[in-house]
Amino acid sequence: MHATWLLLAALPVFFLALDANSIWDANEAFYVETPRQMVESGDYVTPTFNDAERVNKPVLSYWIVAGLYQMFGVSVGVERLGIALGALAIIAVAFLIGRALRSPATGVIAALILATAPRLVMHGRRIFIDIYITAFMALTLACFVLAERHPEHRRRYLLLMYGCIGMGMLTKGPIALVLPGLVCALWFTFERRWADVRRLALLPGLGIVLAVVVPWYAAIVTRHGWGPVTGFFLGENVDRYLSSMVPGDARPFWFYLPVLFSDLFPWALLLIMPLLYAAPVWVARRWPEAQDVGTPASIRRLLWWWIVAIVVVFSLSETKQDLYIFPVVPAVAALVADVLVRFEFGRRHRGVKAILAVAAMLSAVAGGLIGSLFRDGAYALDGAGLASAVLVGGGVLTVVWLALARERTAVLTLAGTFVLFNYVFVSVVLPSVERFKPTPAFAGVIAARGTPDDRVGSYHYMLPSLVYYANRPVVELDTPEQVRDFYSRPGGWVMMREDARFEDVRREVPGLCVADSRPVFEAQLGQLLDRRLPGRVLLVTNRCP
Repeated sequence: MHATWLLLAALPVFFLALDANSIWDANEAFYVETPRQMVESGDYVTPTFNDAERVNKPVLSYWIVAGLYQMFGVSVGVERLGIALGALAIIAVAFLIGRALRSPATGVIAALILATAPRLVMHGRRIFIDIYITAFMALTLACFVLAERHPEHRRRYLLLMYGCIGMGMLTKGPIALVLPGLVCALWFTFERRWADVRRLALLPGLGIVLAVVVPWYAAIVTRHGWGPVTGFFLGENVDRYLSSMVPGDARPFWFYLPVLFSDLFPWALLLIMPLLYAAPVWVARRWPEAQDVGTPASIRRLLWWWIVAIVVVFSLSETKQDLYIFPVVPAVAALVADVLVRFEFGRRHRGVKAILAVAAMLSAVAGGLIGSLFRDGAYALDGAGLASAVLVGGGVLTVVWLALARERTAVLTLAGTFVLFNYVFVSVVLPSVERFKPTPAFAGVIAARGTPDDRVGSYHYMLPSLVYYANRPVVELDTPEQVRDFYSRPGGWVMMREDARFEDVRREVPGLCVADSRPVFEAQLGQLLDRRLPGRVLLVTNRCP
């Protein structure tokens, strides 16, 4: 009961102050601006950004935001409402899988683990497409699990599963079909159940997937030919897998191991326990119960295949991004919750209790690190001291409860600590990050001092959110000659770093002035530890006073 109340307390943070932060440039700008252009142009077939076609991703993410814009108006907060709903879907999947794995209590704990994980809270406010592909792939897994656990409703769950596969393919492409298909193939092989494939409703399922996916691709081919489609399947999928997206930035094979444990910090450390107990789970003949269809043991093996297959597939890829393996988090949460409930939160197993103590101490260490890095100095953030105190205090109190053999109270204390931390982070800390985000201020200067006909550019430093806030195209300039031509007529505004390139431009083009200058923080740990001052970004114009 207490865990349920904590879960209910944790969920509103996903919807709190959604418009308190401007756009995050790493990903979000495309999913704010492209749907706006869709709504304004009425063209829902060809996504465009910055006056250029953007068909390197399927269209569903843009449609979701465009639909929200039509209902509630265009704003960053409305776009983030869609991300928050996607995050809730991921949490709901963790509940469904946890409940199917052991009990409703396990489902609640699994959902609580996800709802209190700071990375999901942060991703649920800024990473649209990865939240949605995670949601659709996780729903695919949940529907398959429910079909196995409740064979009397198998067809219903399988048809829903195929619908989720189609939606995933329309979100990010064939990976939404390939990875679940690989997991099912591995699982059926290991379970020696290939005869059951005929019960998967493959033909109706194929019809559902095609009905979801084909219409938009057909419209794209009709309008633009096969170029965008082949470019997406080969460039965005095959090329990215076989070659690094950023040349010279190859990441090691084990890159995803720390990511796996950080995605659900502090809870993911407990994944060590089901890993240690994996032998009886994998040896089907160990327990007669394990050979039966749809048992918790077979579901555990399915979850392990889901985690292992996704992590290994992307570990073999030349392009590695931490969010690529995010679809494993509901499975990880369910396995961790299963361990907690099975061993009564550590009362029946010293190993679980010890790992909980380590997780609590790491939380306290993280709190101390936040305080030392962000409480004062050039990177001082409002609320950093309070956030630090919450983590340190909650971590220490959790260890005390464990020492007093109050294991359930310790787990709830740790969960409550991160519920409180997430509220402080979202409502106090994040808004103060705005001083490191220059584009809204730059757009305000352009609107106040420029004219509607003025041009906006960027020179070796492009922040896509400027397209949204300036509400006009941004010309990307690569050479001094292009910059000189850009300033050849009045009304030019260019964003660039305060570095040697700026000095070169100022020498090459007389009569320029700096209209605004802002610090920018790129979240590099080395920059923080060395106490290096944040760099500055300039808005340089020839429309001088």
